[in-house]
Amino acid sequence: MLYLHMTTIGHIMKKKLSKKKIEIVLNEEDILTLTKVIKHGSNNVRVITRARILLLSHEGKTNIHIVEALSCAPRMICNIRQRYIKEKSVLKAIADAPRPGQPKKIEAKHEIYVVAVACTKAPKGHNHWTLPELKKKLLIKYKKLKTVSDERVRQMLLASALKPWREKNVVYT
Repeated sequence: MLYLHMTTIGHIMKKKLSKKKIEIVLNEEDILTLTKVIKHGSNNVRVITRARILLLSHEGKTNIHIVEALSCAPRMICNIRQRYIKEKSVLKAIADAPRPGQPKKIEAKHEIYVVAVACTKAPKGHNHWTLPELKKKLLIKYKKLKTVSDERVRQMLLASALKPWREKNVVYT
């Protein structure tokens, strides 16, 4: 039963993959570039797989052969071929899209405030500013800022070459 099911899936996949093929013709420079990407070893696996797809497509391999050789999704092959045709550059075709990530929570105004406070007189009961005290002061001033770690406050001070826990209120100019 399992064998029959896998055969049926294979048959359906062959039908879907054999609809229309985008011809990929690479010049010598593109082939060398893709070969370097594959053999260099410092690239992401996704990038290397895309490079292999373009090289196999250039060799005239069908989608079915590429899926069997690389164990990748059939749609990925079509997407890479279309991207190459659109971009007209192998490096742009195989590159990862930029990932924006989460927006920064700590802005320049927060860093400026922490540095300015660190340069003032220490709070009552302390002979210098501590990271928790600076953090508390920052969170009181900026209500929208929900949390900030002691480490992030330390990094802000180090970026400005301030070490209030070592030297009392020293500002380098």
